[in-house]
Amino acid sequence: MTGTPAMALADHAFVRGMSPDHVARLADAAAAVSVPAGHRFFEEGGTATKFWLVTAGHVALDLRKPGQADLIVETLGGGDVLGLSWLSPPCEWQFGAVAVEATVAFELDGQAVIALCDSRPEFGYQITRRMAAVASRRLHGTRIRLLDLYGTPAQGAGAR
Repeated sequence: MTGTPAMALADHAFVRGMSPDHVARLADAAAAVSVPAGHRFFEEGGTATKFWLVTAGHVALDLRKPGQADLIVETLGGGDVLGLSWLSPPCEWQFGAVAVEATVAFELDGQAVIALCDSRPEFGYQITRRMAAVASRRLHGTRIRLLDLYGTPAQGAGAR
């Protein structure tokens, strides 16, 4: 990666509030990218080595079903993080991702970020804490979608 000016990266919601030193280190592992609609970031089952901080556009997380249309699990936009699988072995994508419109993002080298996390525990803590918050929001969103899909329990069903 060629690196990104820290000032450009500092405005992203994921980075906001990080120390200038941490932002500068993260920027060294980042590159600004623009992709057209239809660009496939990754496929389910592939090796996860990168993640993206989306600044504009929309990206769909999807599941492919043979003989059927792809199932869109979630759509991400500006301020969101694309890709969580790079952080945790076996580093394999659990979904696919495709740009549903032209998208601008910072692409980060996951291996470089992991090396920074390992060498600088305070940086690692910030990244881990922020990625955990992203995962928590995604799980909450999934819970809401499941409630919408399956509705509320029938009257008289026992409360938990």
